[in-house]
Amino acid sequence: MAEIVYPDPRCIRRSRHQTFVRQHQHWEGVRAELIKRTGLERQETHLACSGHVFVLNLAGSVSRGQDVVDGRRLPFRPRRPGSVIYIPAGSDWRGWDEGDAIAAYLLVSVDQRLAEEIFDEKMRQRLPSPAPCVGFRDSAVETALQRIAMEVAHPDPLSVTMAESQAMQLIVQMTRLNAVPGTVLKGGLSSFDLRHVLEMIEFSDKPPTPTELANAVGLSRFHFWRAFKQSTGMTPYAYMAKRRLEKASVMLRTTTLSATEIAMACHFATPSHFTTVFKRDFGITPTEFRRLCRI
Repeated sequence: MAEIVYPDPRCIRRSRHQTFVRQHQHWEGVRAELIKRTGLERQETHLACSGHVFVLNLAGSVSRGQDVVDGRRLPFRPRRPGSVIYIPAGSDWRGWDEGDAIAAYLLVSVDQRLAEEIFDEKMRQRLPSPAPCVGFRDSAVETALQRIAMEVAHPDPLSVTMAESQAMQLIVQMTRLNAVPGTVLKGGLSSFDLRHVLEMIEFSDKPPTPTELANAVGLSRFHFWRAFKQSTGMTPYAYMAKRRLEKASVMLRTTTLSATEIAMACHFATPSHFTTVFKRDFGITPTEFRRLCRI
């Protein structure tokens, strides 16, 4: 199986002004490449790798294109910052896309042996075969990839540990996302109720209370709390706090709003509270995060 080719210089339709800035790191079973480019509204792509490949769109939107995975054409999904492409080990993705002339993206390849170890040693079962997915959104996958991007931009001796731990999160979450539709973890929410609750959290003008979420799926607050944690691995409060931070990180990366404006938009009590929580989770302040993303 050929290694990653992204983008393929033989296929790119070049524009008059074109720049590429690359930063890359290779940590044993994880390889990551941070790419920022300008002056290229169309590009053609070929990804073929022996490992599991993730592509996170960091900046710029893609409005049209074509995706073919293992010879099968997939319905095209417009891609905005935060969208993810996942190509499992041994698969082949070819396609083209057109969008903004200024864009940035992260490529992460997880070695198949590392992925198998996660299941063989920790899950006590063989690694299943997740299906490819192009242009999807998932907060857990996006967060893990964002943290790997931070390690690429700001590496230190502990980066290998952080990268491998996030790779584990990626493989486990893709396995969960590929579970049989409608299956329910024992004691958890049904897939329909879980999706409904997550949509309420994602699209409400203000964060819903656990009581409001429980009422929406016809459960008592106690039973909803327990079922939500069983389904997501965290309490409703922890999940909503995590989503606020993820939304804030995207806004820091893709808008010119001040940290104070972002704090208010993401429903943090005060700008100082936002800075404290953000630094605790990401290891740096919002201002430092924005500066690193613009390197």
